[in-house]
Amino acid sequence: MWEYTTVTFNSLFDTEKSLKRKSDKVLEQHGKEGWELVNFQCVGGFGTMMVFVFKREKKQE
Repeated sequence: MWEYTTVTFNSLFDTEKSLKRKSDKVLEQHGKEGWELVNFQCVGGFGTMMVFVFKREKKQE
């Protein structure tokens, strides 16, 4: 069984460097928590919204 989480952020005013920094921070934080990136999209006009979808195995309660 899997659980999923979605992270979105606006990238309208980001430079290539600041966008890389934001993306790396999201990926590193979620990777440390056991999340695996399963999808990524740029949406909105000119790709102004970044969407990351992560999954991890759901812990048995």
